[in-house]
Amino acid sequence: MAVLDIYLARHGQTEANASAIMQGSRINPPLNERGEKQANALAEAMKDEKLDWILTSGLERAIQTGNRVAKYHSNAPFVSDARLNEISWGEADGQKFSDIKSELNSVLGKWKSGDADARIEGGESANDGRKRILLAFADILKVSRERDYHKIILCIHGRIMRVIMASLVDKDLSKMQRFSHTNGCYHHIRVDLGDDNTNLDPSKLVFEPISIDVRDHLENIKLSEHEPNLINGL
Repeated sequence: MAVLDIYLARHGQTEANASAIMQGSRINPPLNERGEKQANALAEAMKDEKLDWILTSGLERAIQTGNRVAKYHSNAPFVSDARLNEISWGEADGQKFSDIKSELNSVLGKWKSGDADARIEGGESANDGRKRILLAFADILKVSRERDYHKIILCIHGRIMRVIMASLVDKDLSKMQRFSHTNGCYHHIRVDLGDDNTNLDPSKLVFEPISIDVRDHLENIKLSEHEPNLINGL
């Protein structure tokens, strides 16, 4: 039995996060000081896990977070993949949440009611995110099976984490909101890859949730002013 443990970690905080600014794939800020502390705390939490592979999105905040994790796993390949990028929020990217609240709530409400094709103007839908995530995971699972990897981590983003969990665990994008998160947290899921590389369609495999929204390692890092509200939003 080829069992793969997958850790899905959210990047550390950026100034956009701290300022309650919409931060999708169209803006690319680095970690702020607090985000670096969160990334370091995540790295400490992962240091004894014997990771075989470290993947990140193609965005700076995720790459920086992955680099912190990598310092304890020097033999693990490090790969950045733009297919793991955050959802694009289109014209809303870079705007204050308070200025786009109505538009954002409308789209989130449609996703929750089952309309996964809804989007903010110029941005991606939940289905768009799902399609690229499934393509990425098909490759990730194939490589993991071929190389006999047992533990991998993806340092990525909040909404795309929701897309992944809803797509792989629940097989239902309308369930995205149940997967809470904060900067520097992680989910842990597990999948049996079997012995046949031809049967690695992530949409058909069973992904078991082991732990959701783990943040014990962040307990000494104070929440920012906006974070309690955003945890249940994006």
